[in-house]
Amino acid sequence: MNDALTTYGFLSAKLKTRISKTLPPEAIDRLVKARSLPEAVLFLKGTAYAAIEEAYSATGDLRAGEALLNARELELFTGMFRYLEEPVLSFVRALSLRYEVDKVKDAVRLWFDARVRQRDVDGKSAYIYRGTIVHAIDVDEIVRAPDVDALVAALRATPYAEIARREIPAAIAARSVFAFEVALDRFYYDEAFASAERLGRKDRAVAERILGVDVDMQNVSWLVRFKGFYGMSAERALSYLIPRGKAIDATAVASAWSEGKAGPGAGGSFGIDLLRKAYGDAGALLGGGGGDAGARLAMMEAALRRVSMAEADRNLGGYPFSIGVVLAYFTKSREEIRTVMTILNAKYYSLPEERIRSSL
Repeated sequence: MNDALTTYGFLSAKLKTRISKTLPPEAIDRLVKARSLPEAVLFLKGTAYAAIEEAYSATGDLRAGEALLNARELELFTGMFRYLEEPVLSFVRALSLRYEVDKVKDAVRLWFDARVRQRDVDGKSAYIYRGTIVHAIDVDEIVRAPDVDALVAALRATPYAEIARREIPAAIAARSVFAFEVALDRFYYDEAFASAERLGRKDRAVAERILGVDVDMQNVSWLVRFKGFYGMSAERALSYLIPRGKAIDATAVASAWSEGKAGPGAGGSFGIDLLRKAYGDAGALLGGGGGDAGARLAMMEAALRRVSMAEADRNLGGYPFSIGVVLAYFTKSREEIRTVMTILNAKYYSLPEERIRSSL
């Protein structure tokens, strides 16, 4: 207990204080009901999302506000490093690789648009985070790289250089960075699970359970797109899955496919049976299996987000001196930012209230 208190005491208090500042349901409801984007943004003044209001009021640029908010949240997360010791430090660093992978994706997408698709990307890199997360990465060097060799060189001294060397030539031939981005996601989960294995027994169980839900969210999104939008074969779809999901992993999907539950004749039940089996009572969140691929994807993703948030609340209400508090903050922070930005972007496009609520 003393070791746990020493490891998590101060950090737990700090993160719970930050979590207590999350927007209450009535604030989210007010955002949804706002008559316009400027009105919605104004509601954020004086909250943890004031950065969006400040940037939008000064420039009218919603993306600039989102970038500033993400930077502040990321710096709060990486600021945990100085309070931690091994093996917890390595695990929290591994979690922060999620942000770093997103940073690499954004930079390489711009490079790909400029060099392969011959599009104008001037000014777009301004929204990418410039600080160091785990590895030193020069975003501008990536975006300006004249060829693949220069792109790989821009990622030197990072694990992403080898991934780029292996995947980018094929991406150019296919005119798609999809496989490259899948490889980056695999790297992130490999690192996260490997670092979780070094945690103490109780922390490891909590970490692997929450990471498993996260993997399921990723795999559900991919599988429904593979099946519903691309008509991809079972063999190819399985090759892209991230292993170690609680429900949606290669073994479970291969079995469902062989039984006709996930293949071309599966109809509306695609993926739902796997999730119900894995999440028990949470299966009630999954509802029916009707509708098109887009409707099923939205339904299953929403269900898994609720499962993930339920896990976070469970960790916050349990023993306070564990990795669970860190993971709860990680989950709640990402979900609240997703919710706020979904609403604001919907207001930008003047979408009706009922459509906004259906996407939350």
